[in-house]
Amino acid sequence: MNGINGVNGILRCLRPRLCPKTSPGLLRHLSSSLSSAVPSAGGTGGDGTGGDGYFNVDSEFYRKANEGTGSRTYMETLKERQGVLESEIFSIAGGPFNLNSRAQLSKVIHGSGPTQSVSKDSLDAMAGGGNPLAGKVLKYREITSQIKRVEQSENRKAERRIRSSNLASKAAEGENGVTTGRDPLVLIDSSAYIFRSYYAMPPLHRSDGTPTGAVLGFCNMLNKLVMERLLRGERPRLVMVFDCGGKNFRHELYSEYKGNRPPCPVDLIPQFELIKDMASAYGVQRILAEGYEADDVIATLASRGVERGVNVNVVSSDKDLMQLVDDGGEGRGSCVLIDPMKQKRVGVEQVVEKWGVTPDKLGDVLALAGDTADNVPGVKGIGPKIASGLINEYGGLEELLERTDEVKQNKRREALQGSIETARLSRQLVELVRDVPTDKIEGMDNLEVEELRMEELDEDRLLNFYQEMGFRDIRRRMKNMFEGSVNGQPGAGSSVSNYVRKRRGGGGDGDGKEGEGGGGDAQKFDDVPF
Repeated sequence: MNGINGVNGILRCLRPRLCPKTSPGLLRHLSSSLSSAVPSAGGTGGDGTGGDGYFNVDSEFYRKANEGTGSRTYMETLKERQGVLESEIFSIAGGPFNLNSRAQLSKVIHGSGPTQSVSKDSLDAMAGGGNPLAGKVLKYREITSQIKRVEQSENRKAERRIRSSNLASKAAEGENGVTTGRDPLVLIDSSAYIFRSYYAMPPLHRSDGTPTGAVLGFCNMLNKLVMERLLRGERPRLVMVFDCGGKNFRHELYSEYKGNRPPCPVDLIPQFELIKDMASAYGVQRILAEGYEADDVIATLASRGVERGVNVNVVSSDKDLMQLVDDGGEGRGSCVLIDPMKQKRVGVEQVVEKWGVTPDKLGDVLALAGDTADNVPGVKGIGPKIASGLINEYGGLEELLERTDEVKQNKRREALQGSIETARLSRQLVELVRDVPTDKIEGMDNLEVEELRMEELDEDRLLNFYQEMGFRDIRRRMKNMFEGSVNGQPGAGSSVSNYVRKRRGGGGDGDGKEGEGGGGDAQKFDDVPF
């Protein structure tokens, strides 16, 4: 290919991947470097190939270019621009002086006499009047501020890494191989929470009209769930589990499974991908398995965690997942559900209180009672209360079905005897798969369940996501929180708890104004030890 056309094509491909702050100088640097490596038409490339488009460019250069910094770091680029501006200012002024001295800068700009204002407003006015020195001083100050912000951000990241390393060392010293309650594996039933967040939030949209209400609700839940830990330098054990979409093995067992569900709301559909982008912005792994539901993946990860001594918290209000609740034991972890809307823990005691049976018998009760939400048929005329009484009396579903002639109530006995196969089918439909094959699970990255952790907090990545979504209020508050943190701790008056309390009035982002709309995004987890 023609060398120049090839370079232009490469730059067109790279431009979307480059950092938005990539300077024109960097693009020229890329062009120059690539031009030296791309063969001209009919010639021979640097690697001895013909002029058919093959070229040899240093891989380290490409890696850095893909990160948006070319052959230099962002800080190096900023300092280079600062140095150029400083030289230009000194050249216009006729010599060097202290740019940070108000008196010296006033003398250079305003001349001899009393010190005058060199504030941003004053310099803006002078630059607008054609004073080149004032304009360059403003640019110099802007870049200096950027350098300071980058340095502060890097210092905070370094502090968090140190704290994270210390916390990891302490976690490795857990008793009996069981992790402490403050470091459980948190599994978020993301597909279910998206719907709850959608119906709890006001209808928000970003500037291009894309709906974002469910996304904001999810952000608020995550912030309350883990932000204080992220600011302390921790990397919480937390993953988001999604449905793969489409039909699964349960539809093969029963074609009408979930057949009565209404279509997904039109304005929720585009938010599924945005919430996956949100997961990346927060540094959360997204996990799913083709041919299985999110419940099955959660059940598999939770079962592995419990067996490997990891305490598990499942963020969901799905009654099917209550089958996983486990008090744990010697060398084993525990498993509880966290209802994200009611902000309550669901342990064995709560399952028994609600359903009348222990978690290991809950599947039998659900099979008898059926489930209108998932279109599980169950046995006609038998509800949860009667079902739990039967299971407790006979010991289990199979025992009951084998002894239906012993049931005293005529209608109940006839209903059971006429629905034996339906009851067994329903039991298969509500049974959670706890051993989804590892090769079917996407997003684990060959990690063991106890190794599933969030990435360290990337402030810029998260703030950029908020900006892209149009979440002005949450971006401002989080930015203040990040900049106000000291030694990895949230700054005074900027705690996550304060953030949530201030958000109770409503959405406050998108097209709405703070204090308007529904208050469903104000999640409170103060009593839930994550």
